[in-house]
Amino acid sequence: MSIREIVGLILIIGGAATTPLGWIVSHKILIGSAALIGIGGALFYTARVMKREERLARELSGGGEHGHVVPGDINNSTGWRSGGRTETLEADSSGHGADGD
Repeated sequence: MSIREIVGLILIIGGAATTPLGWIVSHKILIGSAALIGIGGALFYTARVMKREERLARELSGGGEHGHVVPGDINNSTGWRSGGRTETLEADSSGHGADGD
């Protein structure tokens, strides 16, 4: 976690901890706790979004650690067709399966 995320998390926890006190004592404290939660959430969330965008940019540029992505089942080798049905090897050429669909 970065410093920005840690500060955001601390502000979120602090705001959540003071919310009951704001309900009991004063609306000003409640507004302050809501502000702490909002600012902390923004700090925490934006740091996560920036990290995700950097990771996606690395993957798209080909600089990722995993190499090339291999697509799965281009030629329908597994036999799965639309609707979750499979076509068996015994199916005739008219497109009807062994069960008479």
